[in-house]
Amino acid sequence: MMVKIQLFFKQYSLRNYLWPFVSGLLIGTSYIPFPPWALLFCYAPLWIFLFHKAKTWKEGFAAGWWTQFTLSLIGFHWVSYVTKQFGGFPWPAALVVLLLFAAFVHLYIPITAALVVYLKQKYSWSLSKTLLAAALFLSIAERIWPAIFPWHLGYTLLWAKIPAYNWADVIGFEGLSTIVLLLNAWIAWIWEHRQQRGALQKHGFLLVAFVVAINLSGYFHGQSWNEFDRKLTVSIIQANIGDFEKVYAEQGQGNFQESIVQKFLALTREEVAKTSNTELIVWPETAIPEYMDFFNAHGKIPRLLGAGLLPMGKTLLSGSYSKDAPGEKSPRQTYNALFLLDSNAFAIGQPYRKTNLLAFGEYLPFSERFPILLKLLPFVSNFGRGHGPEVLNYPHPEGDLKIGGQICYEGLYPEFTRGLAEKQADILANVTNDSWFGRPSEPRQHLYMTLARAIEVRRPLIRSTNTGISTVVLANGDVLQQSPLHKEWHGSYEVLMKKSPPTTDFVLWGHYDWILILIALIALLVKGVRDARPHRA
Repeated sequence: MMVKIQLFFKQYSLRNYLWPFVSGLLIGTSYIPFPPWALLFCYAPLWIFLFHKAKTWKEGFAAGWWTQFTLSLIGFHWVSYVTKQFGGFPWPAALVVLLLFAAFVHLYIPITAALVVYLKQKYSWSLSKTLLAAALFLSIAERIWPAIFPWHLGYTLLWAKIPAYNWADVIGFEGLSTIVLLLNAWIAWIWEHRQQRGALQKHGFLLVAFVVAINLSGYFHGQSWNEFDRKLTVSIIQANIGDFEKVYAEQGQGNFQESIVQKFLALTREEVAKTSNTELIVWPETAIPEYMDFFNAHGKIPRLLGAGLLPMGKTLLSGSYSKDAPGEKSPRQTYNALFLLDSNAFAIGQPYRKTNLLAFGEYLPFSERFPILLKLLPFVSNFGRGHGPEVLNYPHPEGDLKIGGQICYEGLYPEFTRGLAEKQADILANVTNDSWFGRPSEPRQHLYMTLARAIEVRRPLIRSTNTGISTVVLANGDVLQQSPLHKEWHGSYEVLMKKSPPTTDFVLWGHYDWILILIALIALLVKGVRDARPHRA
């Protein structure tokens, strides 16, 4: 048994998979917050290895595993910090969690690699078929693989301000990721034919022409969203509340609730004194550590909040908590919520209650079906689930505005924001608390993955965070001033928008480009099988 284990590790050791390892390095160092220097060829070493070196599906799986393990360690190293800070693990244990996370989180990469090698061997596929299949299979896998949040290389276009990102309002950022993967396959093909001068020149020219064309057309396409006919002045407050201050406030310990609300009010007064014409104040996720429902309107914290807001006479959009009214449901559930409050701190309409909950942070997986799990693991939070996407109606002298609320990582899901646009949201508002994730990677990854939603639906998006990064992105893709990380801060923005904004193709059709990808895959498979028949005969 020991001999078999030794042979296994020797056979699949890093020494035998250097090219896949290089792919992992290229991908990991081309994703946010790094410049996307290898965006167009980062998968090429892996896919070339699959064609030349991998002889069995097991070797294909091992190659893909080394790629995903490496990129996950680089791109998502912040998992160890979260484990230590949020879970209270010592650093050695937190590093073990990171290694386990990196070992399994992106298994769709080795699975697709194994499938490609199997088909290549079975049907004697050419280089072209192998590379194309690798890109298409990976594109489909990115979309269907169950993960904490969807991740792909399309977001790097917005991060790096590469104009091609403007086509996201047609095919979404997942569609842009598919184009990036196909370009990786094309460059891998060109590399393999680098000794053939004619092919190198022809395909090199066509590749450059395509990249220039998609970016040039993307730039002009983005310019078409520069027309605005309405303005809303918004002030964002970032109080930089510490992790454990929030926990103690949520538990009602000491005077943390009062001190947190007073801190937000003090910063708000400073900003209103500086920008007296501001119309809407925005506080981040769970900024108000209390229920703000109508049945608790005269509680201690709501009264404190109302006394502070009334002299300013401003409307507040804030993350808070919500609870089922007495007699509404048994047992009553607590919700992570977004409230629109008038200057008396009274709720304007119903709050939005978070719908997409964070596994283990806000709910225990499978506990809705097996409630006994909650008794076995009582320390796991168990928030109620809302019925979003939903919009909040903001009364305004120039005409009411519909605010599409996103709480934290709901902004990472394109379909959720499509739902807000379908409900005629005029503006998007994302409230977040990234205090558990450290710096610098996760806050910037989360930021741009959220801002991407504004491009897909072409609505301005306000992002208010507890510790940063807070900002506003307009429908044309302009990202306005960004707040510093882990500092108290407040700032105001003129949010330009369009009355009755048009519906984008992405809102109309969503990710229906997967049908084209599937058709291309089926055609490739059918052709591969037909071409292999004479060879097998």
